[in-house]
Amino acid sequence: MSNPLIRSVEHFVILEPEKKEEIVTKKEAIEWLKKWLPKVDFPTINQNEDFEKEENIEDFLENTCELEIKPGYTLKWFAVRIDPN
Repeated sequence: MSNPLIRSVEHFVILEPEKKEEIVTKKEAIEWLKKWLPKVDFPTINQNEDFEKEENIEDFLENTCELEIKPGYTLKWFAVRIDPN
């Protein structure tokens, strides 16, 4: 179970192999995951999860921090707080 404070976080750091880290909004992170989920070897994640529903993708984003697309190619993300000052 994730820390309830994560639900108030609106930014994520995204890490893809061979790319620079990127800080994105929660909405952008959800869109990023939507792009990657169809490319996953689905036996590695919950097969019963309906990733057509955005709330399930949001839940996955908030409760997980990595996704193996194929052996040796793993995406990672972390919730971060952006100080507005």
